[in-house]
Amino acid sequence: MDVNPPRVIAIASGKGGVGKSFLTLNLAEALARMGQRVVVLDADFGLANLHLLAGSEPEHTISDVLSGQCSIQQALIEGPQGVHIIPGGRSNPDIAELGSQRIAGLIQAVDQMVDEIDYLLIDTSGGLSPTDLQLIRAAGEVLVVVTPDPVTQVDAADYIRTLRQHCDVQHFGILTNMTRRQREGHLLTEALQERLGFDQDLVLRHCGQVPYDQDIDRSPECYQPLQQTRPEARAARSLQMLAETLNRRRISTPAAGGMTFFLEQTVSVGGM
Repeated sequence: MDVNPPRVIAIASGKGGVGKSFLTLNLAEALARMGQRVVVLDADFGLANLHLLAGSEPEHTISDVLSGQCSIQQALIEGPQGVHIIPGGRSNPDIAELGSQRIAGLIQAVDQMVDEIDYLLIDTSGGLSPTDLQLIRAAGEVLVVVTPDPVTQVDAADYIRTLRQHCDVQHFGILTNMTRRQREGHLLTEALQERLGFDQDLVLRHCGQVPYDQDIDRSPECYQPLQQTRPEARAARSLQMLAETLNRRRISTPAAGGMTFFLEQTVSVGGM
C-alpha cells in the first residue's frame, strides 16, 4: 500500500516578534484535530520557547540528541492534542549555530520517525542564520509570517529575496498575522509581491490571515491552545481554516517530497 511521505513545512519570518511560535503550535494543534500526526521541531537552538508555550519542562533537548545522550524519541515532549515537540536548546552557545554535520545528524534522527508522522513543522528562529538557511533550503515548503507593521513588510521582502537567491526557494506561502480588516492579508500579500516584482519564477500565495484579538495573551507563560480555550475566537477559526487549506494543497511540490527529500537536501547543502 502506498503511503504518502510526511510533509516538511518551515514556518519562517524575516525577524522575530511576529507571533511565529504561537502560530506554529496552534497550527500543529489544528492539524492534529483533523487526525494528522504532527511533530514540531523547535529550530531556535539558542533561546527555544516552544516547550514553554506547551507548558512543559523537557528532560532532554535536541542538544542531548546531537551529543548521543538520548534518542530523538526520548527527547520528544507531548503538547496539546497529541502534538509532539522536539525541544530546542536554551542558554547553550555551543548549539546556537549548528554546523552541517550536526544538521545532518539532526535530520537523520528525525528521519527515524518517517513512518510515524504526517507533518513536520519547523519553527525557525527567524532571520538569516546559517542554520535557518540550511533548514529552509531543505524543507519541502516554506510559510512566511508577515504582519501589517511596515518595517516587518520591508524585512519580509528582503527575507524572501534572500531565500530565493541563496536557497533557490521560488514558491512561498504567506501567513498574515494580527490583521485588523477583512482581506487585509490579501492586500499585504499583493503589496509584498509588488515590492518583489512579478517574475514568473517567484510565486507568493496567501494561505490565510489570523486577525488581531486583544483578548488573546500570546506570551509563553500565559499560553493556552485556542481551540481548547477559545474555539469561537476568529483567530482559532482562521488557524483551523489554514490547516484545512494546507491539508488540501501544498505550497510547493518538491521533486522527491517528504522526509527523504529533507534528509538528502540537508546533507547536500552541507557538502557532505
